[in-house]
Amino acid sequence: MTGLTVAERIIVHLGRFVGHCDEYSAPVDVSQNGISQAVRISRAHAAIELKKLKETDMVTEGLAHIKGSRQRRKVYNLTPGGMLRAEQIRNFAESEGIDVSALLDLSRCDPVAFWETLEKDERSAFGVACLLRGPFDPAAVGDDFIRLLPIDENGKAVVPQNMKDAVPSLMDDSLLRESHSRAADHCLSIKDYAGRLHHLAHAGRVREAAMLIDSRGDSILQSIDDHLNDALSMLSEIPERYRSKVWSFQARAALAVKDHGRCHELIDLISSVDPGSALVIEGDLLAAEGDLDGALACMQEVYEMGPPSVALRCRMADLLCELGRHEDSLRLLEGMLRASADDGSCDRTDQILFHIGKSLLRCGRPDDAVKALSKGMNMAPEGERRGWHLLMGEAYQAAGMQERATEYFRMAR
Repeated sequence: MTGLTVAERIIVHLGRFVGHCDEYSAPVDVSQNGISQAVRISRAHAAIELKKLKETDMVTEGLAHIKGSRQRRKVYNLTPGGMLRAEQIRNFAESEGIDVSALLDLSRCDPVAFWETLEKDERSAFGVACLLRGPFDPAAVGDDFIRLLPIDENGKAVVPQNMKDAVPSLMDDSLLRESHSRAADHCLSIKDYAGRLHHLAHAGRVREAAMLIDSRGDSILQSIDDHLNDALSMLSEIPERYRSKVWSFQARAALAVKDHGRCHELIDLISSVDPGSALVIEGDLLAAEGDLDGALACMQEVYEMGPPSVALRCRMADLLCELGRHEDSLRLLEGMLRASADDGSCDRTDQILFHIGKSLLRCGRPDDAVKALSKGMNMAPEGERRGWHLLMGEAYQAAGMQERATEYFRMAR
């Protein structure tokens, strides 16, 4: 299909690195690993081809340090005869209309043509690679298939966007579900729970997706994007014990990406099993649409159902603050704080102090906000402090302490 043999592609590849190989250091591209990845053959195949090229005096073999490796490894360089042959191959390719760079650069390959060259197992592995988001450990697709993937300087696989866009549409339904399932298991191994949920939904593993939402939903909501929101709509026939939790999660995900129509639909579903949760989400939706009074009325209705949770009262305090009722907001929060100190009934004092700091900042008392936030932040779980850092940065900025503000904004990033 390419018009060039494997040996010719190796020669052309090495021709791009003449002069970059010496006895002290060399780019990974001239090692067996780099060559096999560039030409997309196995290391064993590369070793055989390189041996033949040595025997015909096209390449020389040496030892050099490779970036990222402490040990010296075999590296290969073209001989003068090899350099002449590389020029001849390039001239031939040009006369035949063969794009040599496309043979050595996956981003310039035609996705359909490349897909048709892959065997069944290779399609499964490459499918997983195209579904995973961002750079990933090549072991996710199996060591035998690393040759299919471009590897960056950190040893991570990076699939070109043209492949990621096209390949999923080339996979049949069965292979697509299988690849999403493998991607979901890889995400579990690296504790990427948002990624795992995305792939579980596409793989049709509904019970596992529901269990993940039940156990990790709050943290996953911090990573919601349009792709995950779309994937969540694929969850159907949810087990009854998880139904309310999953519907509420889907509604909050839709709200996070401003999919208000979908959120409205889900509120109707939630109302049939958990009216209180439906009202809270409806309140958040009304607030997002600019109806703060309507939002507060929804929260008040839930409050009167009793007993109100700490999260509900903190949300009410936020709404009061947004409505300019700063004193009412502080009164509600400080009452919660006193009750907590008196009877120990609240184990989220940090949450109350966060919202007290927010209210103090909004009503023009940044110094007092810093004090409340400083006290509460030490109680908050380490993995949940990004919001604290952002708010503390705002407070220091409002207090005219720009250096401290910059420090906390940097921590938030």
